[in-house]
Amino acid sequence: MATRRTARWNGELESLSPEFLKDVIERMESYGDRVQFEFPGHAKRPNYQVINSRGFKMAFDSKNLLMQLNENGEVSDNLSDVFSLEQVKQALVAPAAPARRSSSSGTRSSSGTSRARVASRAEPDPVEVEKYNYFRTHREFLPDGIQQYSADITRLMRTGLSAEDAFNQIVDEHF
Repeated sequence: MATRRTARWNGELESLSPEFLKDVIERMESYGDRVQFEFPGHAKRPNYQVINSRGFKMAFDSKNLLMQLNENGEVSDNLSDVFSLEQVKQALVAPAAPARRSSSSGTRSSSGTSRARVASRAEPDPVEVEKYNYFRTHREFLPDGIQQYSADITRLMRTGLSAEDAFNQIVDEHF
């Protein structure tokens, strides 16, 4: 029987939803290569801070909106370990669902296997890269909420449209 408590973040990257991890990865690619999450996990999506190579931090709430750091210069006084961009991407590829079905010793071996598979799939999808680069370059000119049409933009690009044409078509249809 599932309760609300099982939906809370337990401190492991793999327990975060894929949608949330994708948003975190997007922020990390824009602002910094490391991330820390807030403890305790009061919800499925914790607040977090992205840290760049110079040690500067940007705080985001559970809805990926900017928020102020506290007086200590952190998103919270209780923070998780620092995770790299690669660790977050691995957690996205290898979600926790299979690990829950196995014993704790099986979890270690299955996550080791997942890491081996991740290393062989390191090549990013060129359509996603083109879409992300276009969005990153033109985000100030694109309407708010266009992110919710990401799958539609990808589908259009896979039919042969350029990123610009796909974005323009979605803007014309929905905004």
